[in-house]
Amino acid sequence: MATLREVAELASVSVATASRVLNGSTHHHPVSTEIQAAVRAAATTLGYMPSAAARALKQQRSRIIGVIASDILDPYFAELTRGIEVEAARAGYSTVIANANRDPQQERTKFRVLREHRAQGIVFCGSDIEGASGTAQLAREVNAAVHQGTRVVALAPRGFSSTSIVVDNATAAVRLTEYLLSLGHRDIVCIGGIPGLSAAEQRVAGYRSAMFQAGAVPRVVAFSGMTKDSGKAAMAELTRSARLPDAIICTNDEVAIGALAHLWTNGYRVPEDISVAGIGGTRASAVFGLTTVTLPLTELGTAAARFITDPAAQPAVPATPAAVLRPGLTTRAGSAEKAVPEPHR
Repeated sequence: MATLREVAELASVSVATASRVLNGSTHHHPVSTEIQAAVRAAATTLGYMPSAAARALKQQRSRIIGVIASDILDPYFAELTRGIEVEAARAGYSTVIANANRDPQQERTKFRVLREHRAQGIVFCGSDIEGASGTAQLAREVNAAVHQGTRVVALAPRGFSSTSIVVDNATAAVRLTEYLLSLGHRDIVCIGGIPGLSAAEQRVAGYRSAMFQAGAVPRVVAFSGMTKDSGKAAMAELTRSARLPDAIICTNDEVAIGALAHLWTNGYRVPEDISVAGIGGTRASAVFGLTTVTLPLTELGTAAARFITDPAAQPAVPATPAAVLRPGLTTRAGSAEKAVPEPHR
C-alpha cells in the first residue's frame, strides 16, 4: 500500500501539503488548485488510501455511527438499526451496533467505548427504565458528551438531554384502543410491558385513557416482559380465567405474536373468539396479518443517521414520521359479554 510520503514525492510537494489536500484541511492553509489536482492524481495513481484512524485524530471524529440497541434479537430494534445502517452507508459512514440488554450499566460501558472510537454520533434505540441502577450516571455522561459536540439521538423516551426523534407512544395506544372500542369491544385487556420502561408505560397510559374516556374499565395483566414468551405466558393466564376478554392490546408486536401462538396452539380462533392487536408494525407482524399501529421504524433510523451525518454545524432536528393504524386479520367486531369459549380442536 502506498504511503503519504510516496504521494508527496510523486506530486513534488511536502508531506504536510499532501496531507492537507487529502484530509480536506486546506481552508486553514490554502493550496492552489493546480497543486491539489497534482496531489489527488498522485494518490489515484499510487492507489493511496488515507488512514481512517489518523483522520479521526485530526478531525476529532471518525466516520462511525454507534447504535445502542436494547435487544438486537427483537425485530423492532432490527428495523430501527436497518434504517440507520442504510442511510449511514449512503453518506459514507460505517455503523457499529452494540447490544445493551436493557441494562443502563451496559449502555454506559458501550457509550464510552463508542466515544473512545470518536464516533460522529450515537443513537439510543430503546427507552430507559426509570430507577434502574446506572441510569443517572449514564444521563450525566450523555449530557457531557452532547455538550462536547457528540451528536446523540434518542429514538425512544430517555431521561437525558439529546436530540429526540420519538413517536407518541401514548397516542398510538389511544388510537388502537379506540379502534377496538369502535368494533364493539368493551372488555379489552392490555398485556405485556416492563415496569419503569418509559415506552411501555406510555402505551399503557394511552390505553387506560381511551378506556376511561369510553366509560370502560381498563385491565392490565402480565406486566412482566415484551417478548414472545411473555406474550404466551400472559395469554395462558387469561385463558385460565372465568371469562375470556373481547380483545387484547399488547404493548408490542412480539407480545402479540406470542399471544397468537398460545391461542392457535390451544384451539382458539382469532378473531372469532378474541381479537388481538399490537404496537410496532414489524415485518413479522405483517406475516401474521396482525392488527397493529405501524411505527415508522425504518424512517426513524434514517432520520437519526441523516441528522448525525448532516455537515451543518447545527442541523435541524428531523420531524418525527407518523405512526399509522393498520387493521389486520386478527380483529373483528364482537359482542361485549361472553364466557370463555371451548377451544376448537
